[in-house]
Amino acid sequence: MVVLMCFVGHDYQRILDGVNYWRMHEPIEAIYLFYDKKRDPYGYASKRNARDLEKALTFAGSKPRVIGINPQDYEDVFSSFYKALKREVIDNGRKVLIDATSTTKEAYGAAVTVSLMFPKVGIYIVPPAERGWYIPQPGTPEYEEWFRRVRMRRGTIPQQIFLPGNRLEHPSLDEMKILLALIEHGGKAESIKSVIKWCGDNPSNPAIKNKYSRLISKLISKGFITEEPSTRTKRIRLTGFGKVFAKALKLIATSPPAKEGVKPEFHYDLNYEFNDTLTSRNTLKSTSLEDIYGKIVSSRQFNTATIPNIIQSSSTNEFTNLLSRLAKEFKELEM
Repeated sequence: MVVLMCFVGHDYQRILDGVNYWRMHEPIEAIYLFYDKKRDPYGYASKRNARDLEKALTFAGSKPRVIGINPQDYEDVFSSFYKALKREVIDNGRKVLIDATSTTKEAYGAAVTVSLMFPKVGIYIVPPAERGWYIPQPGTPEYEEWFRRVRMRRGTIPQQIFLPGNRLEHPSLDEMKILLALIEHGGKAESIKSVIKWCGDNPSNPAIKNKYSRLISKLISKGFITEEPSTRTKRIRLTGFGKVFAKALKLIATSPPAKEGVKPEFHYDLNYEFNDTLTSRNTLKSTSLEDIYGKIVSSRQFNTATIPNIIQSSSTNEFTNLLSRLAKEFKELEM
């Protein structure tokens, strides 16, 4: 059972696509539509879409809740979402997913911040089937005119995205060790015993078993790992966020150390043909929203092709080398 809270901007179809996706996977208890209440062209488009979405998403006698916000006002968005999340998560005990596909940067920042203050809240986006359809072809006079106008658009006073004081606690090196072991073995383990073996420790030692149980419990509470139902063993797997974080650790551990005093060289090659259309997105169908914390984020933040042997098992020596490299990179953390 899930509650959907959707920002409504210029997009209509993508919001419907997101709702229809979640309807196929779990029952939707309620839908919120946060539209732009400003009296300007953006607000006009948002109000039209909100009106049409309200009609399209009214089913089984249930209508969406329609709430006006100023998406350029961080405080207004934060307050509106805090009130709605308090009602649904704290009062009603529901899971909430926020569709941040169609909104401003200010509103997106507010949504991310307030989401971190509640359990059972996630954020998703619905990628467009065609990207850059409004951008002229590079090398044409139309592109040069568009590029000139876009790059010279003036800004105003910077608006800070305020974050809560308590942040996600950074995992210890022992916890990193477990995350690396899991990502090296496909992201999951049939039991804690398997994890202990992968990390090079003795699973028959009661003290070792207790240590790993505590570490895994901490990783579960931090959102890196989740337990899977099992009748005999404690099966665990990385969450979507855990996969992203573990891949980042792997990247750090496998990257050559930077040489002091040596600056990286950058080369900008603009003398090439633009043969690929800017509107093509052949990989969209392979992009899944099944795990909002991982699949969407990792597909855009990490190119797994650049991380050698990310899923393959490593020898004990290779794994030890990875841990040694991480220990050097995170000197302030104790093993």
